[in-house]
Amino acid sequence: MAASLASLPGAALMGGASHAAAEEASRRAWLGVELEPRPAGGVVAKHVVTGSPAAKAGIVDGDQLVAADGVPIEEPKQLVARVALAGPGNVVNLRIRRGGRERDVAPTLVAFPGHDQILRLDRIGTFAPAWKSLTTVGGTVPANIGTLRGNVVLLDFWATWCAPCRLMAPQLSAWHATYAAQGLRVVGVTSDEVGVATKTAQALSMRYAVASDASASTSAAYGVKALPTMFVIDKKGVIRDVVVGYDPTRHAEVEKLLKALLAEPAPAP
Repeated sequence: MAASLASLPGAALMGGASHAAAEEASRRAWLGVELEPRPAGGVVAKHVVTGSPAAKAGIVDGDQLVAADGVPIEEPKQLVARVALAGPGNVVNLRIRRGGRERDVAPTLVAFPGHDQILRLDRIGTFAPAWKSLTTVGGTVPANIGTLRGNVVLLDFWATWCAPCRLMAPQLSAWHATYAAQGLRVVGVTSDEVGVATKTAQALSMRYAVASDASASTSAAYGVKALPTMFVIDKKGVIRDVVVGYDPTRHAEVEKLLKALLAEPAPAP
């Protein structure tokens, strides 16, 4: 069983859910859109999760959600309540506005898949976001992930106070030692300040590149809400897997993927 996850400040705990909590989650309906109020009134889709019911219905980032089942939407909580009332397996009829034109869509809600699966849906198969405001703690941290094109990248988000993150560090160092010569680059990113991160990186003998993301802007760009979270990125810069939490039973699977990605040809210049 995976170790319990450490949640980021303000984020819900994502690991070690009880059976009762799992049953409750299965009864929750999920649309797959992050909402925000418009300054002039109404609600806009700030972000639509890839592969979600909203995305499959054709809703995209920036669409205004005008009405749900014929009722005007003035604030996000109205749509949240409507989705909850409808429940998984049912349709919510939405009117959206894009570019001054309105149209109707009818997404079929599904059971809430859990935060880990939502992150996987949203990120796997997409290009890894740019890094922002990283400060080197140890090793060589590239200015941006684009400079690592042609390498396989393990990008691990961690924190000094996160016990599962500390358990993960020796495995990351082992992968770095084994596969760096073949083109693997391991980068650890923490939101801790440089001084604190440096002491912990040294104490844990992190042999790979480590960076401080004190503003948490890179963590936000990747959608990280719990620690540790690791992204496996191929030579083209595409995210091929996301691993949330410390789960030794998955290490063989991750290593198999690393070997396969390292064997892939480098992309054309």
